[in-house]
Amino acid sequence: MSPPRTRLAKRARLELGDYPVDAAWTADGRALVLASGEGEILWWAPATAPAPERLGQHSGGALALAWQGAGQHFASSGQDGQVWLWDARDRTHQVLSESAQWSEQLVFASHGRLLAVASGRELAVYDGCGALQARLPTHPGVIAALAWRYKSSELVAVFNGGIRWYRFEPAAQSRDYPWAGACLTASWSPDGRVFASGLQDGTVHFWYLAADENSQMKGYGAKVGLTSWSANSRYLASAADAMIVVWDFSGRGPEGTRPIQLDSHTARLTQLAYQPGGTHLASGGRDCRLMLWQPAKGSDAIDADLLPDEIALIRWSPDGQSLLVADRSGALTLYGLERL
Repeated sequence: MSPPRTRLAKRARLELGDYPVDAAWTADGRALVLASGEGEILWWAPATAPAPERLGQHSGGALALAWQGAGQHFASSGQDGQVWLWDARDRTHQVLSESAQWSEQLVFASHGRLLAVASGRELAVYDGCGALQARLPTHPGVIAALAWRYKSSELVAVFNGGIRWYRFEPAAQSRDYPWAGACLTASWSPDGRVFASGLQDGTVHFWYLAADENSQMKGYGAKVGLTSWSANSRYLASAADAMIVVWDFSGRGPEGTRPIQLDSHTARLTQLAYQPGGTHLASGGRDCRLMLWQPAKGSDAIDADLLPDEIALIRWSPDGQSLLVADRSGALTLYGLERL
């Protein structure tokens, strides 16, 4: 008898009618906040309200969304230079900040008490209710990505020239880790042991910050613009062009080992995300294909679907059982995982 297999099952579909900029699941996984290219902020509860509720609009366009972990707040930013903090209970918002520079990086700490907002080279941290906690010194380069260490108040910002590590509780501290290259992604392993970043020069660099050690993996043929950790912290998936490369961090780590290569995409990858609490990996690219993998069990995709346009967003629900996928045309598809 063949082992059970997982497939993608379509649950709902929404025609947004605009480019999908970002999406964030609510803590209970029953609804999503959506941001469109024209700046609309929408609330969509597929099981109870097939049509989304319009909450507001950033003039000029929206840029990013972030949900407050298990809390009831979310943040949005737009080309109007504003960052809004929303209360999901009454759908109202306050203006958190306003800047001449766009804020494209919004990230809540997993405990929900802190929100990091990056605008160009500037970084500010707010508490969960919107009060400013810290405005940090200017970074050496434009902040490309932010990542909080799980269940902590430690944050890493990446930029051209290295990374900067912060600790905000009980007192603010920081330390620079210079590196001669442009860091593009920010990914903490869920166990908090390793911080990884994909670089413009076609490498993946990782830091064991507690031990003050670092290393890198070379051999990519293009910039590494996507990285994602498995829930058990064993595997780091990375993508350059159309190739997915998965490194095994068990034992002594990936140095000197051969990675798992997943090469069924035919055009550049645009999205890559491991399943929360599970072993599945979802990927999407300019070839308009969504693919589902289980890298620990093999290098072949276990299911796939073809969308109308290139993949713009992939967002797993908090429980890892639902997957929102959006393409550039504005078609949003909600998938569930089914065992065969």
